[in-house]
Amino acid sequence: MLRRSDALRNILVPISTVFAGDSNAYISGLGAFRSKPQRLDDWIVGFSAAAVQAAENAIQLYGDIERLQQETMRTLIDFRTTRGISPAAPRKGAVVLRIVDDLASNPVLTVTTAAVRHEVSIAAVHKALTELADAGILGRSTDHKGKLVCWTADRHLALVALTERGNRVGAGDIENRRPRSGPPVPDAEHVGVLRRKNREQ
Repeated sequence: MLRRSDALRNILVPISTVFAGDSNAYISGLGAFRSKPQRLDDWIVGFSAAAVQAAENAIQLYGDIERLQQETMRTLIDFRTTRGISPAAPRKGAVVLRIVDDLASNPVLTVTTAAVRHEVSIAAVHKALTELADAGILGRSTDHKGKLVCWTADRHLALVALTERGNRVGAGDIENRRPRSGPPVPDAEHVGVLRRKNREQ
């Protein structure tokens, strides 16, 4: 509805996760909307508060991802420097650089999906993903037989998990409050100092 009314154009604000953390507010709002006489103002106020909270957490996530992207690039350059790879900073258009630049949107990758997305060969993608995994930027996920299934940008995923938990508890305070449901607390090693103030102790 927000997109159709042109209130949103490029993103969807995760309002549903805010309501998931406070289902009573959601049900109360629906009750107000359906009541006779209709208490439309109550529903609008509740929906607007959820939208504001979700938007504020999304803005915080955007800033965290921006900082993480910069740190990821430094990590890659340091790794390449240590390994004697020249140039240390990947050339513009290099597959490894294109994958790094895209991690915020695509934090879970397979060789096939990455090759299709970036329109490059399987061999080029495999080399880039292996380099990023060796640099500690990507994790390797395996099945129960130990077969590689995909590569994951665990720190990017951890920030998304923190944001969802923040939406579910209200005001993003997940250091002192724990949501009833939602993703588990991500590994502190993946989150690092980016959201330390919001980590559960």
